[in-house]
Amino acid sequence: MKNFLAFILSLGLGMALFSSCSPRENSDSEKEIQSENLAVLLDSNAVAGALPFTIEFEEKTFTGKPDLPRLQSYVSAVTQDGQLLVAGGRRQGLHTFNGAPGINFVKDSANNFLFVIDPNSGDQWSFDVNQLSGDYSAPLQSTNLQSYLDESTRQMYVVGGYGWKSDGSNMKTFGTVIRFHLEDLANAIKSGANAQTIQSLMSIGNDDRLAITGGELLMLNGSFYLVFGQRFDGQYRAFGGSDFTQEYSNQFRTFRLDPQTLKISVYGAGTNSGADQPFHRRDGNIFESVDPKTSLPIIMALGGVFKPGIIGAYDYPIYISGPGSVSMDSTVHQRFSQYECPVIPIYYASEEDTSVYHTLFGGISAYYYHQTPAQKAAFDTVTVQGRNDGFPFVSDVSTFQRSSNGTYQEFILPEPIQNNRLLGTSIPFIKNPALSANGQAFDNGVLQLNNFPEGSRVLVGYIYGGIEAEFPLPLQPNHGTFVSNSLFAVYVTRTPAAAIPASFATKARDGSPLTQLPR
Repeated sequence: MKNFLAFILSLGLGMALFSSCSPRENSDSEKEIQSENLAVLLDSNAVAGALPFTIEFEEKTFTGKPDLPRLQSYVSAVTQDGQLLVAGGRRQGLHTFNGAPGINFVKDSANNFLFVIDPNSGDQWSFDVNQLSGDYSAPLQSTNLQSYLDESTRQMYVVGGYGWKSDGSNMKTFGTVIRFHLEDLANAIKSGANAQTIQSLMSIGNDDRLAITGGELLMLNGSFYLVFGQRFDGQYRAFGGSDFTQEYSNQFRTFRLDPQTLKISVYGAGTNSGADQPFHRRDGNIFESVDPKTSLPIIMALGGVFKPGIIGAYDYPIYISGPGSVSMDSTVHQRFSQYECPVIPIYYASEEDTSVYHTLFGGISAYYYHQTPAQKAAFDTVTVQGRNDGFPFVSDVSTFQRSSNGTYQEFILPEPIQNNRLLGTSIPFIKNPALSANGQAFDNGVLQLNNFPEGSRVLVGYIYGGIEAEFPLPLQPNHGTFVSNSLFAVYVTRTPAAAIPASFATKARDGSPLTQLPR
């Protein structure tokens, strides 16, 4: 294989030299083909044209501007003028795993600001939510909260989250829903409005059925769906204890809200009692997609933790298309990015088939492909020690393909995250809402690749912050992770790209018995 690659490389070099003698410039299409061939040559496992699109992650830099805040596990939305509003989350890396009386979610690591960020200029504005009354300020500083922006009304709903009570006495999962008009709140923050004005733009409701953290809030056919997650009250403990309670939702909850009172007006719950409790998931990827057969909107879940009794993640997808309409296939095995990370869904109809491609950016994964020598050495060292550190952080970008003919494929992009950075954990993909208005995305934000001009590079959204790790597994427990403030603009071009079948990936580990960790 090496000799064959050397021959191809030599042939490619010869062609390049021959082309350089030609008086005409290469066409754009020829440049695209050469670029893809280069990706194939760089990795003998890569398959030319495996994906019908090229995706790029371009890190933004801003000269002469204050650093962006370092945040993870927040909620966010994009205003109509293209600015990001960010709420909640933490300034701490991966929480620690200390036993009692240690504090694993440090109080002053909670994000107490509402931020507005201009992703083009790097300008930012903020408001300290501690100026609000405690019923608002506490949940707005929680972590792993859920949110949804109703595009038809521009109202944003923020639900649940795990954080410190307003009196600082303990932690809980909040049973709140906070609503505000996205543009009104962002403009108020930018204008330096006082606390009274900011709070007047918000409404709040309370219901224990909304007390969820690590799930997702979405809307389907006019109803809210609060999907999976858990309720955790008290102090997080790595090795058991009596000062917390934990209850997985094990369901998706559907409801509607009275527009005046924010009280739940209609409520239902979908459950499942399969052998491995498939709804026993939190902190996975739950997002809006479409059915490749019908093009109708669905809710899709990939990954999530923990399988009952082991430190292991779920590796098969769940599809929700209505209150009583759920499908799954436990014969499908997703290799990459089982923990929450940015997911970019792309719909594409070709003459052969219709597929939805879900590209996942880094995160924590059951398999890995790209590792630097230093990352590999650290991973091997910890693995040999037999430590119970779960799955590793990865720099891999992967694509999970679901086709209308019922088949699945999974690919690894030949290029990992720039400089093999172990990024992406505990953050969402922030969609560009302008694409739905011009027909380049469905109403739920899933990209319609067929409506992209061929060869045109389209800004589809942003990736911001998240947990970043020094090594795939920590050389020293409770060390080696921090919070990123990197901001990436994500571009998609309707140009075929090479990718590596995920079968070439390496399995990180088998699930270990969950004997001393919370369920």
